[in-house]
Amino acid sequence: MKYKLLAPILLLIIIQACAVLASPVISIDETVTENMFYSKSYTNPDSIEAHQIVVYSEDGEHSQIHLHYRLTPRTTTSPDGNYSVYKKALDSEKGVGVEDYVINDTVAGTETNIKNIITMSYYGVAFSPDSKMYAAPRAVFFDEGRNAQYAIDICSVHNNTLLHRELTPFYIESTKATPMEWEKSVIYEVYWSDDGSCIVYEVLGGNTEAGQYPAYLVSKRLNLDYAELRKMNGYDNTEMEAMSEETEDTNTAAENSLPIPGFKAIGVVFALALAGRIKRA
Repeated sequence: MKYKLLAPILLLIIIQACAVLASPVISIDETVTENMFYSKSYTNPDSIEAHQIVVYSEDGEHSQIHLHYRLTPRTTTSPDGNYSVYKKALDSEKGVGVEDYVINDTVAGTETNIKNIITMSYYGVAFSPDSKMYAAPRAVFFDEGRNAQYAIDICSVHNNTLLHRELTPFYIESTKATPMEWEKSVIYEVYWSDDGSCIVYEVLGGNTEAGQYPAYLVSKRLNLDYAELRKMNGYDNTEMEAMSEETEDTNTAAENSLPIPGFKAIGVVFALALAGRIKRA
């Protein structure tokens, strides 16, 4: 009897594990052409400027050093205007101000540090169309900190919970364990499409032997199951969310109109008695 019960329990555990491990990234386009890039509109239209700077500049002008001084950090604002991400000098334990990214919730009036974002472009993150998530480039350190691999993290704006981490094939620097064609690479910019279906990220790579690290641009696209991502973040699709809000409003109104507990039976008795008196009259 015990073994008969064990089988369905194990099956349930396997199903739950598969659900947890399911990735919202359906596929990856290894090369994003200009036509592919402009086939989508993005949640931060201003970020297109960064793409145009590096794509349409002449050879040698978009070295990593030149871009580092030209592309100063800007504020990224969510589509609904309730959240913004920007760089700010933060107090450290040693009392020295360190610049890092923060996310500002204008509704709640809170400001939260977002750590380890690494990008050299204008904007530190890309917001989702519903403004409830953001995609950010981060470095994941390994080999006791001797090397780091870039990742695109998708997080919830409410509590910075990591919903999904997509490791990229790029590293901060080359080692024997992780050889790469370039000696130096950096995440350039991240874009989230207006329809939520994809995230495009761009990488600049260069060789340190050249004095100013001539940059080679590579664009890749993560094709997403956006509905699954929203579920991971605690939301269903837009229509269901709107229906839920309407249901909550209806329930609240119904609760406000309910009679006081304990008086319902009295009200019924009073109504019956009143009806009897009217009949006698």
